[in-house]
This record gives sequence, C-alpha cells and structure tokens, in this order.
Amino acid sequence: MAAFSTIGDSFSIVATLSGIAVTVWAFKITCALLLPGRVEAARAAVSTRTGSCIGVGFLSLLIGFISFLILQIPFPGAKLFGMILLAGYLATVAIGASGISKLAAERLRDLKAGQANMFDSYAKASLYLVIASFMPVLGWFLFAPLVILIGGGAGLIAVLKPARANEVA
Repeated sequence: MAAFSTIGDSFSIVATLSGIAVTVWAFKITCALLLPGRVEAARAAVSTRTGSCIGVGFLSLLIGFISFLILQIPFPGAKLFGMILLAGYLATVAIGASGISKLAAERLRDLKAGQANMFDSYAKASLYLVIASFMPVLGWFLFAPLVILIGGGAGLIAVLKPARANEVA
C-alpha cells in the first residue's frame, strides 16, 4: 500500500500547527494578565538564575514524565491523578514561558527607547518566541525544548515562592 499525501493532508497539518501556535501565544498573554506576580517572579528567576532554572526545569520535566507514566495505569482514579499532575506541570511551564516572554518584552521595549507600551511589547515578544519555536530543526529540537526546560524551572520557582501579603493602608 503506497503512502501518498493530498492537499487536504498538508492543509490539516498547517492548520493544526497554526492553531497550536495561536493557542500557546494567547495562553502566555493570559498568564501574564491573570498572574502578574508569578510571571514577574518567573522573569526574575530567568534573568538572575538561569542555571537554577535549568536544574529545577529537569525536576519539573521529571514530574511531567511521571504524570505520563501514571496516565498509562488502567484505573480511572490514577488517570485523574495523572491528568491533574500533567495540568499542573503544563501550568508551571506556561507561567515560566510567560516570564521568558516578559523578559524579552522588556528588552524589546528597551530597543525602542521605551516608546512602546508594555502590552504591545509583550504580545510581540510572545509571538516571536512562539514562531521561533516552530522553526524547522533548530526550533523543534533546540529552541522549543530549551524554552520548555527553562520555563518549567522558572515556573516551578515562581509557583513555590511564597506570595507577598497585600498591605491594607
């Protein structure tokens, strides 16, 4: 049986990748808008302690790998626990990746001498990072795994950091 590709097959792959890119971009912006304190903590971790973020990122990746192993257990309770663990892992990666985007947005804004507002710079920086992750070969096998690894570490550091109490004056 010969394998062949039609224009529909190609279109479905392009549409799927485009949908994933838009979803990741929108989720990074949503994290930055809803969790500004945690994203700022992740940005600070990435900019000051990149080595720690990589080390903690391996621990975070181990948590994600364990969640995939738990998902293979044919017991509904275990699958539920595995999905909750996987959702937590992906949330920490999203917070960390949002911190990386915020750092890139600050540097992008500095290039424009502070003339752009922060939201526009953040949206552009997030888009640039997502598109760079989809670049063939280098993006797939180098850039995206580094963003996931460093983002997972920065996100875990940010999530485990104690929250500051809001002072009431």
